[in-house]
Amino acid sequence: MNNNISVCALSEFVNEVKASPEEAEASYGVRLAWQSGARSSAEASPMKIGPHTVSRNFSWSIDEPRQLLGSNHAPNPQEYLLSGFGACMMMAFVSGATAKGIQLEHLSINVEGDLDLHGFLGMESNAPVGFSAIRYRIDVRGDASPETFEALRQQAESHSPNAMTLANPVELLGEINAEEVRDSDT
Repeated sequence: MNNNISVCALSEFVNEVKASPEEAEASYGVRLAWQSGARSSAEASPMKIGPHTVSRNFSWSIDEPRQLLGSNHAPNPQEYLLSGFGACMMMAFVSGATAKGIQLEHLSINVEGDLDLHGFLGMESNAPVGFSAIRYRIDVRGDASPETFEALRQQAESHSPNAMTLANPVELLGEINAEEVRDSDT
């Protein structure tokens, strides 16, 4: 064990993927339901890892602060996006440290991003809708040099699925299943 991760299990999974590349295929999903106003709920769908289906019995709420027409009862979508990026970076960093035999004593990641709400509100056609940049800082203490930790940060960023999804264009494939409700004639 290193950093509370089984080095043997990590090595075994790498060997499984080498032997059977389909073991590395992962599919994720969530279902969201509008509740009222700016509030919605989300629930994790079963996850596929290789040929295995993994039950994911998790749910969470999403809301906006009052200034953005919500009731401030839960994190907003941007906070979930930033936390998903940060958590993925953390997992990539810890896995990389574990694989290199680096023992961590402390690890935290602060993530920030700025939005121009003119774009979201459709007030200015040239205003960006998404984050202009995502800034993060990793605070780490362990048995490696600052240079080694910097190399590990770079490796974690380039191996983090969420970091690469944000950094590179991804195809959005949307569809709608709509039903019109009409007043009945009586």
